[in-house]
Amino acid sequence: MSNQDREIGLRYLQATYYGLSSLLAEGQGEEGMPGEPLKFKIYRGIPHYPLSQHLPLSLGDLRRAFASQERPNEEGPRSLDERTLSCLLYYSYGFSRHDSGLDVRWPFHRLVASARCFFPAELYAWLPASAPIPPGFYHYDNLHHGLAALRQGDYRAVLSTALGCELADSLGVLFVSAYFWKNAFRYRNFSYRLCSQEVGMVIGNILLVCGALGLAAQVHYQFLDRALIRLLGLEEGEESPFATLVLYPAGSKRQARKKLPAPAVSAEALLTEIEAIAPAHIKLSALDREHCQKLLEIDQHSRLESSAELALSLPPTRPACAETATPLQAPAPWPEELELVQALYRRSSGDAFFLPLYRPVSQAAFWETVRYSLAPYESDLGGASASPALELFIAINNVAEIPAGIYRFCQRCCALHVIEQKAVASQLQAIHSTPAVNCGSAPFVAYPVANYGALSATLGNRAYRIMHMECGLVAQRLSVLSAAFGLVARCSDSYHLDRCAQLLHLSEQVETPLFLIAFGYERPGAGAGARYRHSIRL
Repeated sequence: MSNQDREIGLRYLQATYYGLSSLLAEGQGEEGMPGEPLKFKIYRGIPHYPLSQHLPLSLGDLRRAFASQERPNEEGPRSLDERTLSCLLYYSYGFSRHDSGLDVRWPFHRLVASARCFFPAELYAWLPASAPIPPGFYHYDNLHHGLAALRQGDYRAVLSTALGCELADSLGVLFVSAYFWKNAFRYRNFSYRLCSQEVGMVIGNILLVCGALGLAAQVHYQFLDRALIRLLGLEEGEESPFATLVLYPAGSKRQARKKLPAPAVSAEALLTEIEAIAPAHIKLSALDREHCQKLLEIDQHSRLESSAELALSLPPTRPACAETATPLQAPAPWPEELELVQALYRRSSGDAFFLPLYRPVSQAAFWETVRYSLAPYESDLGGASASPALELFIAINNVAEIPAGIYRFCQRCCALHVIEQKAVASQLQAIHSTPAVNCGSAPFVAYPVANYGALSATLGNRAYRIMHMECGLVAQRLSVLSAAFGLVARCSDSYHLDRCAQLLHLSEQVETPLFLIAFGYERPGAGAGARYRHSIRL
């Protein structure tokens, strides 16, 4: 199994975008089936450590996550004390709301959106001896806001080799995995795309919370997969780690580049240093391997097997600013605070049927939502100053003082480059392939776009999940920033690809729109009066 057998990744891309109707025609599972996976992963028979139930209801301006790039000397916490650890985990991926009533289809909600609230992303942590609980590997039990001890002990050297980075001054490491069956029981082979996007949204939210807490986080998309699977005691084929975030005090002197052992270490050799564990958790059913063969194939052939594979960096991919039309420049940043906790609780995907009001969005709300979407963050793909390897196209339908049309947001000059100015409402509605979202009345719609061929040339099959994680990261930024201004952000994979590419003037099968994100003010649904939303605030 090789990550560089690029035909497998290309085949999966074709199936999940250009042949999606055929993929879905293979069949889908049903919600409410016997043995439907639980929405929360609960471990049994191992030590559990409750986290602090007293959390602040304010963490400050959510834009600190982006400003920290400009203030490298700002100092943050020197350790993950009990309050900081509790805040970090809860606001990153906590259980935030329970809905009840006659019109409730999906009652459980977290601070990050999930398709049909299946929540296939899981959050784990490695904590060193300086943490308030014993060193080791833990699962974040977000139903009970606590940590389940999977493996205790330092394991710093083994983990450092698996990640290819130095952990001497790290405050801890977070791992975000994809537990496939929680989503694949319904979507089967399509699930790998959905899981990758959702993991990216969790990553994006962790970075927002780290910024508010004064922590620095370096995202690692490249690691020895099988070593992390064994360290965390994950079930082979059922769940895979997709990303890790190494935590540091803000302003600390550290190297963003990989530090690889010489000679190279293989995953097979590293496994001999890790005792196998199998912590038990509550399961009602297991992954249906017969109906998820394409999912398992792309997952198996995206793994890295040697530390020599961990140092790949993407070349700068930002397009030039030299369009012929004069770009629309962003105004000065919004001067008032955008409180992170408030925005997280206000963030919403809308009702099952999202029918936004035809009401204009102010320039301030639009620009503050968009301007940070492609801001650089620290990762092993490009160091401390690389932006997501995506482009962001925006269809403007009803934004004050901005003509309707198609634009490309440029991070380099923080402006909108004009693709075409025209009325777009009818085309927006024709692009969405289900009646669940009325894009025709949405004030604006965003489309993250990637060039899979260019990414896979460097990253192999792993490019598929990486580009979708970066797509999710951008989507979470847009969702939380828009929520600060009272907007709903609905992320959707239900769109006609060819119509979308035509609207955005994309190169066919070279540039792929990865998401459709519709923004608007929510119109109360027909069942809103029979539904109660119980917010959970620890």
